Amino acid sequence: MTIGELRNTLGNQCRMTVFRKLSVLGYISSYSHSGKYYSLKRTARYNKYGIWSYKSVLFSKNGTLKNTMKFLIDYSENS
Repeated sequence: MTIGELRNTLGNQCRMTVFRKLSVLGYISSYSHSGKYYSLKRTARYNKYGIWSYKSVLFSKNGTLKNTMKFLIDYSENS
């Protein structure tokens, strides 16, 4: 979900309130779509490269696209 969708779901709470609630639950943000999408950590089903996709949205155990690329390059050197 996007922050806007989460805000609507939670009754138009302010952004910071949404992030506080997400922090308690444990969340991840997408590395695709400029980090626009959020999911609960427990929902993610990562592949062996630490990447999970939901529809066209990509999430990584490594967080950002930069960190994900570094991990994949390092991983490929070890293979």
